[in-house]
Amino acid sequence: MRDRLDGLWRDEDFVDWYPRDGRPGLSPAQLATVCVLQFLLGLSDRQAAEAVRCRIDFKYALAMELDDPGFHHSVLTDFRDRLAEDDRADRLLDLALARLKEAGLVRERTTQRTDSTHVLAAVRDLTRLELVTEAVRAALEEVSATAPHLLDDLVDDDWAVRYGRPVRLGKNPTKPMTRILAAGNDAVRLLDHLYRHGAGRAHGPRVQALRQIMVQNYHQDAAGRLRWRTAEKEDGPGLPPSARAIVSPYDISARYARHGHIISWKGFTAHLTETCAPDTPNVITDVATTEATTHDSQVLPGIHTRLARRRLLPAEHLVDAGYTALPHLHQATWEHQVTVSGPLKSNPTRQHRQNEGFARDDFHIDYDKRQVICPRGQVSAGWHGPYPTSSPTAAPLIIARFTKSQCRPCPDRPRCTSTADDARKVGFPPREHRDLQLRIRAEQQTPEWKARYAVRSGVEGTVNEFAYGHGMRRCRYRGHGKAHVQHVLTAIAVNIERLSGRPPAGETSMSRRPTAFQSYLDHRGIHRPKSWRTLGT
Repeated sequence: MRDRLDGLWRDEDFVDWYPRDGRPGLSPAQLATVCVLQFLLGLSDRQAAEAVRCRIDFKYALAMELDDPGFHHSVLTDFRDRLAEDDRADRLLDLALARLKEAGLVRERTTQRTDSTHVLAAVRDLTRLELVTEAVRAALEEVSATAPHLLDDLVDDDWAVRYGRPVRLGKNPTKPMTRILAAGNDAVRLLDHLYRHGAGRAHGPRVQALRQIMVQNYHQDAAGRLRWRTAEKEDGPGLPPSARAIVSPYDISARYARHGHIISWKGFTAHLTETCAPDTPNVITDVATTEATTHDSQVLPGIHTRLARRRLLPAEHLVDAGYTALPHLHQATWEHQVTVSGPLKSNPTRQHRQNEGFARDDFHIDYDKRQVICPRGQVSAGWHGPYPTSSPTAAPLIIARFTKSQCRPCPDRPRCTSTADDARKVGFPPREHRDLQLRIRAEQQTPEWKARYAVRSGVEGTVNEFAYGHGMRRCRYRGHGKAHVQHVLTAIAVNIERLSGRPPAGETSMSRRPTAFQSYLDHRGIHRPKSWRTLGT
């Protein structure tokens, strides 16, 4: 890092992070480098500070004198707090990639690939009853640390029994309704007491979290009594959606999400983008940290915006089916000249799924005349829209309607629509989206596209490297901002690790030696595949 790049940052890069007055502080460029080395080697704050004092390789990388005493480990916590403000973590990655670009280690308009993985928040898995009870305990701890006198007229022996230690009730506690009502009434009493006597003490983060958790888990009936919220399908008032439901009073930004019947977690989602050109090293060019409930396709515009700011936009962007929303593919093509390659969802109509009858693609769409012609030659009587859809990732929809007088006498009616009295309706996106959709679906059937897209699978190894090689599966810190700082520092550490393994300029890396059986095959002149990708082709 120092020999080839002379460091990734300069102190001048951090001028606007610190006030102009006051005593001189530690070098922010050195602190940023220590944070990256900390994630590269898996060190705690104390271990990283000790390495700066004692290890000669750290002193060499930081350009420090051998007798430099280093700094206290708490300085790293303060520096990460600064990184979590605004978009400073992304700016740190911008500066690091700019140095790599100047050194010719990464360039724009190549091929890049993106994938996501789940990240577990640094909180316990709580049931709803445990969540409310622990939220009351967290609020009591916060008030006790700042203004303990406010609790003198409120807390008694029963409160000490219920909240004197961390809550662990399990999924089947004894007398659940009694505990639910006791915790809810205690929370109401505490919040009311703080608002009447605590003034500014009622606005701490734990107290505010308790207030939101109470709204999400309780309601008042017509008589004003506190009641436990149940789902609408159980004739209850309903529960908040996962995108809004708080899962822990200690990290209100963490969310519960579920992918199919296999993966469910509470935390965040990390999206990793890397280059995959055959003649250059794979470099992480972007890291995005979103709520666990955010759909993958909603992240794609932000990735392209940040890559455009770094002047590292790809020519082709390889993604999986979760990112291929038609509006975002069109936006990437027209705004950034980026070809997004990924499996596009097939026609969702019943006729297409069952491979019988007339599907949407069997109808001729004339955008100029604003009409649709069915396979039997009937012309639609209505053209409505485009209408926005309920999904934020779906394209607007145009609806073409046929009349009952056209559909009832048709001999192919059973193959066209399953309704008894209604006529056929055909929904389709606007022209620019429809043309792009047809072109992409046609390209995906070609061997050339499949060969290019096969490179995308390599990002799965990168995800595994982050999750298990550098501990990104679990958050070190609480909060969305600090989780993103962890992911950015891990990405820079991975880049350093990958680039440090490259041979110096002018030297070629040694290829892997063949195994004994591979040498036997080569000696006998028997052909063997050079890559697992060629199997089955």
